[in-house]
Amino acid sequence: MGVAADAIDMANDPVGYFRGSDAAAHAVPRAEADALQLEGLRHRFATMREQLPVLRSTADEMGIARIDSLDDGARLLFPHTVYKSYPVSLLERNRFDQLTRWLSRLTTCDLGGVRTDDCRGIDDWLDALERDSELALVHSSGTGGLISFTPRSKSDGKLKGSIFAMTTREFFGLDAGAGAAGNDPYEAVFTGYRHGYGEAGRSVEWLFDHFAGSEERMHTLYPGRPSTDVMFMAARVRQADARGEIGSLEIPEHLKARQAEFEETQRNAAQAIDRMFETLIGLRGRKVYLGGMTSVLVDFAQRGLARGLRDIYGSECVVQTGGGAKGLVLPDNWEDIVLEFTGARRIAQYYAMSELMFMSGKCSEGHYHIQPWVVTYVLDPDTGVPRPREGVQTGRAAFFDMAPQGYWGGFATGDQISVDWSPCACGRTTAHLHPQIQRLSELQGGDDKITCAAAEQVHAAAIDFLTQIA
Repeated sequence: MGVAADAIDMANDPVGYFRGSDAAAHAVPRAEADALQLEGLRHRFATMREQLPVLRSTADEMGIARIDSLDDGARLLFPHTVYKSYPVSLLERNRFDQLTRWLSRLTTCDLGGVRTDDCRGIDDWLDALERDSELALVHSSGTGGLISFTPRSKSDGKLKGSIFAMTTREFFGLDAGAGAAGNDPYEAVFTGYRHGYGEAGRSVEWLFDHFAGSEERMHTLYPGRPSTDVMFMAARVRQADARGEIGSLEIPEHLKARQAEFEETQRNAAQAIDRMFETLIGLRGRKVYLGGMTSVLVDFAQRGLARGLRDIYGSECVVQTGGGAKGLVLPDNWEDIVLEFTGARRIAQYYAMSELMFMSGKCSEGHYHIQPWVVTYVLDPDTGVPRPREGVQTGRAAFFDMAPQGYWGGFATGDQISVDWSPCACGRTTAHLHPQIQRLSELQGGDDKITCAAAEQVHAAAIDFLTQIA
């Protein structure tokens, strides 16, 4: 097969192309990877230019009719604000028909059959999109006042789940060929909601598909899913409070109707955590996947160690965590505490984002390696011009991910990164990021990007707001 055909195969099914091996993906020689990336970029642009109105208008404005180099792709990167570029009044006024039209410009999925007449809020709209289209949309937490809506398709979502499983199994040294839960089931524990339209909720479905395989092996802190309406309302509360207008803020009727539900959630939060801790103890000696907020997992580990419980799951235990300390100060040795309690050998740390499909785990040298179906760009933060693809370069992180087919995979993030294009001492051939990743938004005005695990924290805070003022 030629390079162009290989590139299309890799773009359409990177997990299948590399036979489920993340190690194989990171062993592609640099020159070969560059050639595959160029052909993949050409293919995606040629096939999606007429399918995505926003991409077509961007290409026309830039005068780009074809892709001649990888740097041409840098001119077609969507800004990190694109998925929240709708007028916020559409959410405030429940104009979900117009929101659907806005979203249709960003996806190859047909949204013409989405029925929004009965949508009383964002939760209803997300249900309608899931029910009436091929979208498996992912939203952000909206901490900056606007919620981002990434129009991932259902097939994209399944593929990202497979990428998650391949990367996770590689990171923990598990058999790459036993990725199906039925062949290698785990007790899957997640310290959040069972479902959801944020990245955390979507990831629970990946846990089900690739680790648990049955509801009996799924253990979550809460049933159901968090309310996106609640998250959006919390952002409005914060803004009104900052303007001194909190007294005039109106709570929508459909949220007032759920007041008792929210208060019950608050009352039961501590008991839910206690129940989950006992569930963890009850799984002693089994193969366990453990994921969720760092602060919650550290609390569980400290409780267990205080009861003399150590190495309760053994070396096959999978631990993935994120989302910070939830306002608490974590002990400096928090990783050692979690490892001592669980018996796991490592704690997974990834560089990933809900807007794209790749997931990059840390190598033995502490670097995040970007998988070869993703073109990595380092942009000048002021001009957007790509820096040279050699040596060590620092600037705005941007990527073209070939894998998405429901939306355009070119995305300029709000992160400042340092990329090393030279070979890594770990032996991988792929471009790698130094672990010191900083948010440019901290210096340039801010945005609402937040880790998926921390979104659960945002929802809890949102309920606090509503129960205080409703």
